[in-house]
Amino acid sequence: MPVNKKATVLLVDDHVGFLDEVSTLLIDEYEIVGTARNGRSALDAAQEFHPQIILLDIEMPILNGIEVARTLQKTGTTSKIVFLTMHADPDYIRAAMEAGAEGYVFKSHLYHDLKLALQAVLANCAYVSRRAPEKNYGPS
Repeated sequence: MPVNKKATVLLVDDHVGFLDEVSTLLIDEYEIVGTARNGRSALDAAQEFHPQIILLDIEMPILNGIEVARTLQKTGTTSKIVFLTMHADPDYIRAAMEAGAEGYVFKSHLYHDLKLALQAVLANCAYVSRRAPEKNYGPS
């Protein structure tokens, strides 16, 4: 009986502590093939490892995540691109999806949304975190 192989993931974020946190969250269900801390390293790692999924931050040194995604699309990558970012602005989401992303997860929703997003993109479905509801502070 064949053993189910874990999907491969490349983690890209300029904060080492956050890379560690995401890696710990995913390690049981996914194979982390590498990490990168800037856009140039992300492109190199994507070419070296050919991961099934690339988790990208938007704000990074050298090349930002949107530029990385655009470059990967131009090279014909087969990797699924999922942004993992603090930016909830619709303009960022639109730019990410136009750059080739299939998923967009807010860092504030990491524990609720990340695994759902990865499952969705592996099933060829798009996934975008929902905004947190606005807090009602009483009558205006």
